[in-house]
Amino acid sequence: MTTPSIVILILLSYGTAMLLISRRASRRIRSFQDTIAAPGQTSLFLLAGSAIGGQIGSGFVIGGAEYGARYGIAGAWYGIGCGLSYFITAALCRFIRTHHYVSPADYFARRYSGHATRMIYTAASISCSVSLLAGQLLAGRAIFLTLGLPAQWGVVLTAVIALVYSNAAGLWGSMAVSSIQSVIIFIGMSTALFLMMSVPGPGILAAALPASSFHLAPFGAEFLVSMTAPIVLASSVNQISFQSAASAKSLKSARGGYLLAGLTLIPVAFIPPLLGMYGRALFPGIPAENVFSSLLLTRLPTAVAAVILAAVICAVVSSCNSAYIAVAANFVHDIYLGMVNPGADSRTCRRLMLLADMAVCCIGILLALKMNDIIRVLSMGYSLMASGCLVPFLGGVIWKKGTSRGALYSAFAGMAVSLAASLELIRLPYASISSILISAAVYAAVSLLAPEKNG
Repeated sequence: MTTPSIVILILLSYGTAMLLISRRASRRIRSFQDTIAAPGQTSLFLLAGSAIGGQIGSGFVIGGAEYGARYGIAGAWYGIGCGLSYFITAALCRFIRTHHYVSPADYFARRYSGHATRMIYTAASISCSVSLLAGQLLAGRAIFLTLGLPAQWGVVLTAVIALVYSNAAGLWGSMAVSSIQSVIIFIGMSTALFLMMSVPGPGILAAALPASSFHLAPFGAEFLVSMTAPIVLASSVNQISFQSAASAKSLKSARGGYLLAGLTLIPVAFIPPLLGMYGRALFPGIPAENVFSSLLLTRLPTAVAAVILAAVICAVVSSCNSAYIAVAANFVHDIYLGMVNPGADSRTCRRLMLLADMAVCCIGILLALKMNDIIRVLSMGYSLMASGCLVPFLGGVIWKKGTSRGALYSAFAGMAVSLAASLELIRLPYASISSILISAAVYAAVSLLAPEKNG
């Protein structure tokens, strides 16, 4: 059988598994809250598996291999940042569960007066989810092109399948399929690396690659920060992390799941760039973004290549599920239930969830068909989130004098600077950090100059 045929066969099997899981997951859904939070239903290992699956998709694998071909072993830094981000989430689990938060917007509503700060977070979170969705679909597009399949239709079909599944299965069902694909992709990547280390062996790397390929930081510190800081800093206000922590059976399950996920991701982060390095050594003349696919299709057994490619597509679907669930929480839980109609019934909420996810689906597809750099797309979303929401969140927790107006102005300032830097309208050193520092300065200044009357 050819590689595309095996990939399609695996995807059909995965689709069957999704159907079976969705039927089981639907029995767990008794209300809209069960759809987005699944309170008390997630075990430690299910949470860990889904957390790993949420990161081990396009940016981690495809982007890591591409950066491995460009920079060498230092291409692992994005994946390392993914692992480190879960340590922060683990530290926040007690805070999330003690206050019964489903979304960071729940905290903003309790800490600050008015709806403005909550709206700012919701807008930033939805933008981050759109970036996540586009980045995942972008990887899917690359794989469909590699297999000679219609890329545009592949992107559309992937996005729509994830849309239907996430709305039917909810958070628990999305976490279940994420756990399955994380195991598949880990086995596939590990097998590929083992085969490469056997033949042609490590010697080809030393012979064909420059010495800088073996340095952990062959580039400047600013580029290193841009690869890791956005996702690490945004983890404090990550929507899906709040929902997953709220879904855990206990604090021990929540904290242990995220610690296990982080400890797993950091060493695994070195596998994709190592594969990219082997690809660069074997195919020195082709673009970095094509090295990984060339390695899979020409140097690995057909079955192994097919498993990896199919697993990445499964990871794309899984990560898209997470994006849709996060958007549903932002739009329906944070805005509609939180501000417009707190007494709305579950049927109305499910309909609004579908409409919001359909809109995000269309935007994500358009972006995926027009952009090219996976890690850049993902980093833009995380930078916007961290720049706009980190300071109001942490500032509100540790500083009693922080005000609602300070939170609002700091969020606007941080997001504006981050967006301008991402679009290259301004040049800032260490933009992902500078935008947060500017946000912090605005938060402190406005809070001190215009204190709230009751504070």
